[in-house]
Amino acid sequence: MDITLREMQSIYAEVIAEYNATPLAIEEKYVYESSEGKFTELRECVKYMPSKQGTFLDIGTGMGIAPRFFKKLGCQSITIDNPVTGGDSMQNTVAAGVKGMLCDIMNAPLPLADNSVDCILFADVIEHLLHSPKFPLMEFRRVLKPGGVCVATTPNAMRLSVRIRVLLGISNWPYIGDFFDLSYHGGHHHEYTIEEFKSVFTRSGFELLRFALDGTVASVKISSLENLQPRKRSGKVAASRTHPLISLAKIPIYLLERAFPAFRPQMLLVARKP
Repeated sequence: MDITLREMQSIYAEVIAEYNATPLAIEEKYVYESSEGKFTELRECVKYMPSKQGTFLDIGTGMGIAPRFFKKLGCQSITIDNPVTGGDSMQNTVAAGVKGMLCDIMNAPLPLADNSVDCILFADVIEHLLHSPKFPLMEFRRVLKPGGVCVATTPNAMRLSVRIRVLLGISNWPYIGDFFDLSYHGGHHHEYTIEEFKSVFTRSGFELLRFALDGTVASVKISSLENLQPRKRSGKVAASRTHPLISLAKIPIYLLERAFPAFRPQMLLVARKP
C-alpha cells in the first residue's frame, strides 16, 4: 500500500483521539494510550495490504483501533468478536463505520467467503482460546486470498518477567478467585513458546514470512509487588506510577531482554497463505 510513515502516524493519532471521545472511553474508562507495539502491528498489516481498496479483517475487536485505522485508509474494514464479550466494543466500533460481526471462532466458520480477505490481524487473541487453535487458523486460511497474510501477536510464555515471577513464588496465571463463580473465563488459557507459536501456523498450512520478539518490561506500570500478579494489571485502570525500587529493578531486566531476545515479552509473526 502506498502510504508514508508520517501519514500512518497522523491517522493513528486521529483514530486514538476519536476513540477516546467515545462513550466506551469516557463513561466506561477504557482509555487507549498510544503504543509503539500496536503501531508496529498496523505497519506490518499496511505492508502486506495490496491497496487502499483491499479487505482488512480484525479478529478480537478490543478498542477497535486497527479496524478504525484501516477504515480511514479507505479499505473494506471488518472486525469479528466473541458474542459473549464483544457486544459493547463491537457497537462502539461499528458506529465508526466499520463492518462488525459476532462469531465464536472456536465453534463456527467465519461469516466470510473463501478467498475474500487480504490481511488478518490476530493480535493478542490466540492465548485466550480455550482449546486447539487449529479450527480458527484453518478458517483464516480459507478466507484469505492466495498470498494474503495473517499478522499475529501473543505474549512469549518464556519471557523474563514470567521466570522472575515464578522464582518469587508468584503464579503467572490469573487468580482462580477472579473467575471461580463466572460461567465464562476470558483470560489466558495457554501462553505459547516461540516454537509453539510458529508451529501452529505452519501446521495449519501457512508459510512464515517474518518472526520477531520485541517489547520490554519497562513499559509496564507496577506500583507494588501485588501488581506482579497478571490479574492486577487486567482491569480498566492501570497502576498510576511504578514504584521507585521496582523502576531500579527494571534496569537489569531491560538489559537482559535486549541482550537475549528469547527473554522479550512479545512475539509477532507474519504468516502467508500459499
